[in-house]
Amino acid sequence: MKFKFVGLFLFLSFHLLSSPDRPNMVFFIADDVSQDDFGCYGHPVIKTPHIDSLAANGMRFDNAYLTTSSCSPSRCSIITGRYPHNTGAPELHVRLPLKQVRFPELLREAGYYTVLSGKNHMFGNKDRAFDRITGGGGPGKEEDWVNHVKDRPKDKPFFFWFASTDAHRTWSITKEAPKYDPKDVIIPPYLVDTPVTREDLTGYYHEVSRFDYYIGLVTAELKKQGVLENTMIVVAADNGRPFPRCKSRMYDSGIKTPWVVHFPEVIKSPSATQSLISVIDLSATCLELAGIKSLECVQGRSFLPILKKPETRIREVVFAEHNWHVYRNHERMVRFGDYLYIKNNFPNQPNLCYESDDHYPAGEELWKAHA
Repeated sequence: MKFKFVGLFLFLSFHLLSSPDRPNMVFFIADDVSQDDFGCYGHPVIKTPHIDSLAANGMRFDNAYLTTSSCSPSRCSIITGRYPHNTGAPELHVRLPLKQVRFPELLREAGYYTVLSGKNHMFGNKDRAFDRITGGGGPGKEEDWVNHVKDRPKDKPFFFWFASTDAHRTWSITKEAPKYDPKDVIIPPYLVDTPVTREDLTGYYHEVSRFDYYIGLVTAELKKQGVLENTMIVVAADNGRPFPRCKSRMYDSGIKTPWVVHFPEVIKSPSATQSLISVIDLSATCLELAGIKSLECVQGRSFLPILKKPETRIREVVFAEHNWHVYRNHERMVRFGDYLYIKNNFPNQPNLCYESDDHYPAGEELWKAHA
């Protein structure tokens, strides 16, 4: 009997040691950044070399959509894999109910080391989904990201949710990113070209670049540790840039997100894909990678087939919604190919972000021009 036990122990030990390592996962989420504000998406001025490198050696999704263009509802939607009206937290600043399953908690139960660092905006500083929750540090809440990678337990796979406050107002200029010249700014067609608008955009450009800087530090550390090849990195944002017609809006400038995936062990040929995905698909993808059966409550679909074959389609349509964000509203959106349908149930409301009229200089310039 003793020899049988030892034999069984050796067999199980050999099996575990010889089985492929479960993949690690790092999710970077920016605060208030539109899809076309990274270099890899064609922006001619904003410098994002580290994100661009991830895209050049991974996969750039050109049709990735949020479920809402509002901070906390968007994050709660992503972490549950559910549409905002199903999370119990569909409006700004509403905490995610305890009964809602967060997909990182399933990873943690399966043996993953899980960390949330930076902007939370979903629940308190302790939650069953994460081994550690920290504030990030620094003006963009990114300064402790690298330390989390360094200090992780080396005998466990990991999931990091790294959430920056870049590029949320108000702006802070630091040494980690370039300072932009107002004359080089690209004015979106829905804003007015004034010195005030240009200066406002330089602050935004700076914070987008700072977000990129800290992503570079983390990826360098992952490479140094020899785990970059087996780590899926996803770069995204919670909603569009904090300017009129963007943040809180259902247009592409507000609801279309950058979605860059770097995963050398799966993405064999770097490419861009036109396949349609929703941010709630992150949950199903991470669970599949970890070998965990997805729950019925998860409304997302795994985009792993797209990583293996870029032309694969997992969705025909995507949906989004807008509820309360600083002001009362109720909108629904559906996107199908080149078609976008928006239903505004408060048609008397201007279809711009009300936040813009009091503390957004570019918004004030727009209101003055159309007064």
